Amino acid sequence: MREEPKRPRRIEDAADAAGAPRRKSKREDLSECVEQMPSGSGPATPRGKRHSMHDWKFPFAVPGRWEGKKRLAPTTEMRMPWVDVQAYDATHIEPRFVKSPVSLEQFRARVAEIADDVGIVSVDHPALAHELDEIRYVYPHARSLVVLISEENKAAMQSRYLPTANHELYESEERLFKWNHEVVQYIRSLGGAGLTTTVGWPQEVSVRWADKIWPLSHKLVAQAAGLGVIGTSRNFLHRKFGAYCLIDTVVTNLEFDDVAYEEAGDSEAWNPCISCNLCVVSCPTEAIKADGEFDFMACYNHTYRDSIPGFLDFARDAAAGSPKRFEHRWSDSEIASLWQSLAFRVEYRCFNCVATCPAEIHDSFHGDQAARQEYFDEHLKPLTHTRKNVEEQFVIDTPSAREKFDIAPGYDRTGDDVTKPGNSGVVRLVSLQRIRVSNIDSMMRSMPYYFRSSEAEGMDFTCQYEFTGAGGGHWVMRVADRRCNVMPGRAADPDLTISCDGSLFLGIHRGSVNPVKEILLGRLRLAGKRELFLDFPRIFPTGRTDGLVARAKWYFAKMRRAWGAEAAE
Repeated sequence: MREEPKRPRRIEDAADAAGAPRRKSKREDLSECVEQMPSGSGPATPRGKRHSMHDWKFPFAVPGRWEGKKRLAPTTEMRMPWVDVQAYDATHIEPRFVKSPVSLEQFRARVAEIADDVGIVSVDHPALAHELDEIRYVYPHARSLVVLISEENKAAMQSRYLPTANHELYESEERLFKWNHEVVQYIRSLGGAGLTTTVGWPQEVSVRWADKIWPLSHKLVAQAAGLGVIGTSRNFLHRKFGAYCLIDTVVTNLEFDDVAYEEAGDSEAWNPCISCNLCVVSCPTEAIKADGEFDFMACYNHTYRDSIPGFLDFARDAAAGSPKRFEHRWSDSEIASLWQSLAFRVEYRCFNCVATCPAEIHDSFHGDQAARQEYFDEHLKPLTHTRKNVEEQFVIDTPSAREKFDIAPGYDRTGDDVTKPGNSGVVRLVSLQRIRVSNIDSMMRSMPYYFRSSEAEGMDFTCQYEFTGAGGGHWVMRVADRRCNVMPGRAADPDLTISCDGSLFLGIHRGSVNPVKEILLGRLRLAGKRELFLDFPRIFPTGRTDGLVARAKWYFAKMRRAWGAEAAE
């Protein structure tokens, strides 16, 4: 059995080295109040092993400048695992390594002649412990990870014209593809072998959707190699190139000395996000939070609209066979954008978190007021205005979003402005029901991502899930301070307990099962504060409420708000 790798000093001292504040004493650790217990085996867990983000804390100083004032940890402080790899394929291949005939420094120097920058870490690095089995599934003989950095053209990425930024992104990918081949050829000349896992598409969506679809986190490898940090925006910030870079990793069986590995990643701490918040300000979806949280679904459903989310939406709307509904939901320009991505390459709808980040000019930005003002006037303000006010916005369908944009149930978008081209300024609501998981483990691990913090103001409760049947088990969900944490186990004193067959609740989550009917039939049982369950469709809006009753309630609430505003005047 493989021994647990020794934890490098640089990881244990990362928070102190970066000047990051210590956690407040009032901070809750969900794992401390949950009884850890083995869960029943199921399709995703043949060995009774369940993965949770709480098993894998973030291995470096927490991104950004969050001070830990909330009781629950943000997803920033966790790494997202996939299911037990043996659930997919239990075949084991014993790894074999090849001792490198050259030193790590000699190897790095040669690869640095190929790529814009390079780093090398051991596959046993603790930052990648949650992915070791996945990496070894891709390449059983993996021993070293060679991370390559490609610098992007800053001017192109800062253009308000999205095709220019998208083209530069793909040009950078092409450079990485070429360099990967050259690096693998060099490795072969040393008697070794290697491969890459892909920098972006294609991913293993046929097996992993909707879950963690990548086997190797390139950004974690790059930070472990000392090349930079993962920032508040979740972009990788290179010490020289800032956010204007792409990463890919060559996985090889070449083995270097253990001391050489540790020295390769032991670099001076650097965190440009501590004194900056521009990505928070410029994000059109409000996905990047100043408190350290990141709303993955908000970013994904807008920026990646012309990728998987939009295609799933399009396919299911077309299958529904309602011409009137389809005409209302889909404009000609949306269909044209989706066609372009399918026919050529995925076109991303926003790069603001990259284009407004001053990490690569950190010293001059914070030290020179004139340089800072120029950055605001030429980049931050124009890009923020364009993405937030000029272009079409894709917003997750929630009660507060419908209230904010005055969109009644049964409708999905604001009206078109015939005086402007395209869908300028239009807000389009998208349903989270269209991103559906396929198993119970994925559903529970994804709950913090489906959770809508905007709907959870003032909520503070613990929910115990007791799932029976295939793939069932025990899960605890904690909601507080507009955050949601989930992990396997049992809570000592939950406010609400939900008991049912696991597949039944999965059906509720996917929108194919009516929870009211299941409660009446006794197949879905609630204990404790049952009224809390009434809030679930609001904080986890995976279903649709567009009937006449929902529409009447919405109009009545709108009139009440109007009356209240008049009375206050």
